[in-house]
Amino acid sequence: MHKHCLSFVFFLKGFVALCAQTLLIRELFVVSHGNELSFGIIFCIWVISGAVGCIISGHIKKQTTYLFLTLLFFEVLWLFAGLIIIRVHQAIFGLNPGEIINIPQMVCLVFITAGIFNFLQGIRFVTGGIILKKQIPDNKAAGLLYGWEGAGALVAGLVFAFVLQRYTDPFQTAGIIMLLDFISAACVFSFDRNYFVRTAWLVLFGFIILSFFYPSVSIYSTLNNKTLMKQWRTKNPPQYYVNTHYGNITVLNDNGQMSFMVDGCLLFTLPHSDVEWIEDVSHFPLLYAKQTDNILVIGAGTKGIIPEILKYNPEGIDCVEIDPELVKITSEYAGSYFSEYRDKRIHFIIDDPVGFLRKSKKKWDVILVDAGLPISLKTARFYTKEFYIVAKEHLNEDGIFYTVIEGSPDYMARPLLDVHKIVYGTLNRVFPVVNIICDYYTGYLAVNKRDAPVFSSDFLIHRFQQKNIATKVISEFYIRDKLDQEKTKKFTTMIMPFDAINSLYRPIIIIPALKHWFYLLTRGVREISIRYFFRALFIVLIVMILIGIIYLLKMRDKKTMALQITVLSTGMLSVAWELVYLFVFQMGFGSIYFYLSVLTGLFMGGLTAGSILCSFYLHRIKNPECLLFIWQIAQAIFAIVSIVFIFLFSRVMIPMAFFFILMIILGFFSGWEFPLINTIYLKNTSNFQKSISGFYAVDLIGSGIGSILTTILFVPFFGLITSGILFFVIRVFAGLVVWKYIFIKGV
Repeated sequence: MHKHCLSFVFFLKGFVALCAQTLLIRELFVVSHGNELSFGIIFCIWVISGAVGCIISGHIKKQTTYLFLTLLFFEVLWLFAGLIIIRVHQAIFGLNPGEIINIPQMVCLVFITAGIFNFLQGIRFVTGGIILKKQIPDNKAAGLLYGWEGAGALVAGLVFAFVLQRYTDPFQTAGIIMLLDFISAACVFSFDRNYFVRTAWLVLFGFIILSFFYPSVSIYSTLNNKTLMKQWRTKNPPQYYVNTHYGNITVLNDNGQMSFMVDGCLLFTLPHSDVEWIEDVSHFPLLYAKQTDNILVIGAGTKGIIPEILKYNPEGIDCVEIDPELVKITSEYAGSYFSEYRDKRIHFIIDDPVGFLRKSKKKWDVILVDAGLPISLKTARFYTKEFYIVAKEHLNEDGIFYTVIEGSPDYMARPLLDVHKIVYGTLNRVFPVVNIICDYYTGYLAVNKRDAPVFSSDFLIHRFQQKNIATKVISEFYIRDKLDQEKTKKFTTMIMPFDAINSLYRPIIIIPALKHWFYLLTRGVREISIRYFFRALFIVLIVMILIGIIYLLKMRDKKTMALQITVLSTGMLSVAWELVYLFVFQMGFGSIYFYLSVLTGLFMGGLTAGSILCSFYLHRIKNPECLLFIWQIAQAIFAIVSIVFIFLFSRVMIPMAFFFILMIILGFFSGWEFPLINTIYLKNTSNFQKSISGFYAVDLIGSGIGSILTTILFVPFFGLITSGILFFVIRVFAGLVVWKYIFIKGV
């Protein structure tokens, strides 16, 4: 009975861990304005903090149920504290609403929120393992702990995606997590008959039930509204707040001015919208276009350009938007300002723009794209050679492709200039003619045929007069200033040479874009140079790796050294492949926001299957050392399969189910190895506490290294295919270590 109770406790622990991780990542995602680098930072700090907790717990001599319950109690409190700290971080760091935090502040924020939470989880994992070990044999305990925690995470991934994120706000989700933690505490009480502790638990449990389900006492909605008001410094709660499948949408209404925020970034404001940007994006390409009967809009359809496009009397306007909630909110709250959106010629297509173009056979006269700065793989794919080729194939013979990105020749740092070099170079590789419109936002107007009319101020002014379109900003003087030849020549000289090509599976544009993002992040940290920051980061990583290698090589017990290298490499490569799959999924299907918990849950489900199966069949395995070596070969083969999969995905559209299958297989490999490693280690020692804390900590450290290196080094610099080959080489190296120090000696 006790064994089953503790198994359920670890099931709930895995459920709580994944829900809390996803919840905190979503909140921090808004803080970092939706940048994927935040995933690497958050996950690295998350697993390293858990590893530190495991190491510390390995040295705690007296592991009791009281310690377990105390950790559980503080863990619950800190989840709420973490959510509040994230929401009020601007007041803590002295930032204005919507202002992005710098790197040291981001790291500090993640440490004191997600880091402390998982630090407590790391201690609780080992403490619970010691308690469970008294009920079952050593050779099964590690695998069952690992497996039941993974099973909880699998269920959590699905429940969070399809239930919690849809029907609860973040604080209500935290309340449910607290409820589950107290249920797990009830299971632990089966080992203790202290009636005072039980009474205290029942009082707290009753308070949770009452505060969650009785509306007049509920504190969760109040906390959510109060912290949002503090975050955005408004007198009233947000007029609309929702976490959709694709991101966070917040509508603020302060003294009659409405601000539409997506993932913490300002989309547009009403009633005072950015008229200059709207008219620039709309009129320059449409004045030049030979035909304006059919227009495709990507990324700018909800920002106010539709009324301007309708002035050209098109037959139809197709607006592709991946998030239906954003279209609904724009129509509901901005409908009175943009009444033209009700025009029957406007067709909103709810789909990923890239996927839509790959499926569609329709052609347009003009394609307008506003994707934002390419600081993530989600946005960088709109600046790739592959996307431009697909867009060109969907243009009519005289079609125009127009894309806009921030940056002016009058004030542009080197990294942003490199972004423009890559954009211009990639466009020139695909289109025969590319024209430039320079200003605080620079537009690139690509033409589908070489003998198109010369793009000049005289030509556009003639069209402007001919069409007699009413505008607020666009005028003859404005057009001449925008297309001033000296200004354009200066900018073209600045971005020479423009031979760099950005591709879907080698997104080099992310590097300078991230450097520019770092410039924004290091506001107020003037002593930090971006160049030296990157150098220092790589030096620190190299030094850490060298210290680890020296430490392992100096170990007298080479077998233990080999086991730790194997666990480290598996932790690193499991997370690296997981991130690669997430990145490829995002590039192929447009967003990972909703499927983050699903895919992570499936990974943990595979881990559960591998860990529990290995635990139950270990007693039948006569030579676990041989099996460990075979397992390294199997994982190397899996790496080759993954590389082929990524290559094929760049050529054809592969169903989403393949990602689910790969995640399960990846988790299965990781889950099987952990109990196998512990079994081999415990053949020569009976120190279960040292085994479970040490190997779990090394596993988490490897995961941290893999997450940060994959995010900021492997994928941006080497590309996905080359990174996959590098992962294969690392796995082969781990296999050779197992062959030399474990398999040969085991035989």
